[in-house]
Amino acid sequence: MAVRHDRKVSILDVMGPVMVGPSSSHTAGTARLGRVAYEILDDDPVRVDFHLHPPLAATYRGHGSDFALVGGSIGLNVDDPRIPEAIRIAEQMGLEISFSEEDLGDVHPNTVRIEIRGASREAEIIGSSIGGGVIEVFKINGFQARFKGDSPTLLLFYRDRPGMISEVTAIIAEEAINIASLYCSRKQRGKDAFMQIDVDSPVSDAALARIGSVRDMREAKYLDRIP
Repeated sequence: MAVRHDRKVSILDVMGPVMVGPSSSHTAGTARLGRVAYEILDDDPVRVDFHLHPPLAATYRGHGSDFALVGGSIGLNVDDPRIPEAIRIAEQMGLEISFSEEDLGDVHPNTVRIEIRGASREAEIIGSSIGGGVIEVFKINGFQARFKGDSPTLLLFYRDRPGMISEVTAIIAEEAINIASLYCSRKQRGKDAFMQIDVDSPVSDAALARIGSVRDMREAKYLDRIP
């Protein structure tokens, strides 16, 4: 059965993103996937391992996905002219990089699992570049997700319990911020859980601190739109 992607069509879908080439799906999208991993890590990376789904593994060098992934993983925007030199820049930073092939299952051909490590933190995402620079991250730190990076987003890691969603959304409402979508997943009832909240406007540091102080909240992370 065909998977339906319900989203609005923007001018970027018609003309493509502002980017360093050669390909919106293999370069722009993969750079944004790398940038997501970088933002979630929230630390200076010291090692990044890219596990490429077989179709992407067969083409990533020729299409520039290698330097795009690395560029995003060191914090470069998709339109940064330094993207083609990203691997050299990363090596100068002392960043360890590896690329390998991994069958990630029934997923889009341009899918990658990124493991990124800093001095004291680590993160993992699995996501796809689906064309026109558009991405879909469907796993974050082992939790199912629905992250596209096209709106301000809260990523919350907590212990599953009754009332958690209402407590968090009450804080967001008090900040006069509108929720565009909310998605939750958990590994086991009463254990580790994850909440993704896409919002229509930025979340203040004060609001983020309030959310982070909610009982049983283990980490509250805010990501702005991914450039």
